[in-house]
Amino acid sequence: MHKKSQSPLAAASAAAPRATITAAPAPVLREFVDALLAEYAAGTGSSRQLHGGALSTAAAQPLPAGSTYSDSLALYQECITALSERANREGNLPPMRKDEVDMLCFCVISCSTLRGVIERAGRFCAMLGGRGAVLSLRVQAETAHFHMTTQRVNTSVSALLTDLFGLAFYRRLFSWLIGENIPVSGYRVLETEVMDRQLLERVFQQPIAFDQGDNSFSFPARVLDRPVVRGPAALEEVLSVLPFDQMFDPGGHWQFSDTVANIIDTQLVRNERIPSLEQIAGFFNTSPATFHRRLTQEGTSYAAIKRLQRLRRATELLCQEDGIKIDDIAGRLGFSDARSFRRAFADWTGLTPQVWRDRRQPAPPGSV
Repeated sequence: MHKKSQSPLAAASAAAPRATITAAPAPVLREFVDALLAEYAAGTGSSRQLHGGALSTAAAQPLPAGSTYSDSLALYQECITALSERANREGNLPPMRKDEVDMLCFCVISCSTLRGVIERAGRFCAMLGGRGAVLSLRVQAETAHFHMTTQRVNTSVSALLTDLFGLAFYRRLFSWLIGENIPVSGYRVLETEVMDRQLLERVFQQPIAFDQGDNSFSFPARVLDRPVVRGPAALEEVLSVLPFDQMFDPGGHWQFSDTVANIIDTQLVRNERIPSLEQIAGFFNTSPATFHRRLTQEGTSYAAIKRLQRLRRATELLCQEDGIKIDDIAGRLGFSDARSFRRAFADWTGLTPQVWRDRRQPAPPGSV
């Protein structure tokens, strides 16, 4: 029997709370959950086995009439966890732990571009001794091919689902890191068509090709040079729900201005210079005029975004318990001196930085 490497999904889903998926219609999700329950029962001979890689008693029952979308989602997460663990047991491999998935994400978030993210993720998974897939990137002309090589039983439904969700996980992670939906041409998997193709394609909202010799997806090579626009603070918030928050619609309702704001935020967190208009337009391979027009269409401007991100970062630094000096904050935000920062902050808030800080400090013991 071939071995099946662990997808990050099993570990991620084990700790994921109920999240909101905005793209997969509720009837499709429920139909998929019913199919997962049927597959689980067929593989165990019972739908009532308890924990330890199995479904809970409550989860192993068909969804009653009137169940909510959140009910379907919670059961869906538990089904995927159980089936992923089964796929791992088929290969007699230890599972990839939740903290390893988290560390992979923290490892790649400091990369400057998507290309660096994929290369570093591959090196990280190589250290897991078979628990993680072998990740690789191949570029041909204008197309990039992301490969997620696993050792698997290619006629196993559990293995098929684990690999599909693994591909969806990485696409979601990569899209989130650069702040835009990565257009792919479908998912290609090694496994044979052991589950209904139409249902899978409705759930994943991608065409799926079976018997492909490997697991992969392709996307425009130009996306590899997109900058990483997320920071560690944002990652902390998303780890508990990734990839369930928007697995089936990685772009969500994301706007161009959100991506610009995150680039500025990342630069400020790293104590690096805010890009000029020409520089940030270059990030998107567009002219300053086109860049300005796209922001105008969303009712904002580059100056307004810079102002808001500077204010947000300034208030974060002013709230830090170590009492960082106003002069230092001014330098981190790119002001020429503290006086310029004080004047700008007063324009933004009506208060000086020190007054703003004092009003948010807890009162000394016994002062009331």
